[in-house]
Amino acid sequence: MALSSCISLSDRTSPYTIDETGTHGTPEFPAAIYNDDITDNFVNWHWHAEIEIGYVRTGMILLECGNRKYILSEGDLFFINSNVLHAMRNHNPGKPSVFRSIAFDGSVISSNTESVYYKKYLHPVIHSAIFRDFTWKPDSGFYPELDGLIRNAWDLINEEPEDYEIGTRNLLSGFFAVLRHVNQTDTVSARPADLLLEDRVQIILNYIHANYSGNITLEDLAAAANVSKSEVLRCFKSIINISPIKYLKNFRLQNAAYMLKNSTSSIQTIYESCGFDSNSYFSKSFKEIYHCSPREYRDR
Repeated sequence: MALSSCISLSDRTSPYTIDETGTHGTPEFPAAIYNDDITDNFVNWHWHAEIEIGYVRTGMILLECGNRKYILSEGDLFFINSNVLHAMRNHNPGKPSVFRSIAFDGSVISSNTESVYYKKYLHPVIHSAIFRDFTWKPDSGFYPELDGLIRNAWDLINEEPEDYEIGTRNLLSGFFAVLRHVNQTDTVSARPADLLLEDRVQIILNYIHANYSGNITLEDLAAAANVSKSEVLRCFKSIINISPIKYLKNFRLQNAAYMLKNSTSSIQTIYESCGFDSNSYFSKSFKEIYHCSPREYRDR
């Protein structure tokens, strides 16, 4: 499998590759690798059914999982469980920041829920109430074993030698064999109240991602999540730390940037399809984020 498309600002948030509605890899081999340069970009808030593991290749990264925050340096490892809301950004602006990751479905290890592989190794982790995300630094327990397994699996998928699928399965199985011995109580536990906030934010984000091209009001978001307008604001402040309307605007701009880069549609078609009413407001908003006009961004 070739290296998958970048999952940072322009691609992960595009209407064509939105993660919570898509898959990683192929049905025959549901695993994909990523090499994300987030020096000037970021991985927006999203979630997926697949498990994600990886390491920081260069620089420092802020990993946010719900309202849990981790500052990761070069060499640090991370684990993000299935359906956990998360985002990643450069923690040291102006300095290079790159991470590599593997997103894979548990069926790579076992699709038979009655097998010992699923019952003993997969189920206790992916259905854990507390083991939602975890990080390791070089002085952490089990770091050498996990670091080798992640890096070797990433390289194997990238290089695609003969029988690399079975080799990858063995390495990822080895990862879960080690993970089984990690003390899950050492994680930054999410309180039930926090998980409720994350669930509500996911519902609201789903609504925004599906309807961003049209008119969306705070009332619409509240109705989608079946909560009050004040609760929508509270959820976003707690998890994403910006208002839902600002998130909507940023999401529209990110999709516009993707379309400018990857389509030949006119600028008017793009800004209208992304929910902007006028070219002047779109251009002004775009320049605030990308520090250039939409046309200059496309010409680059």
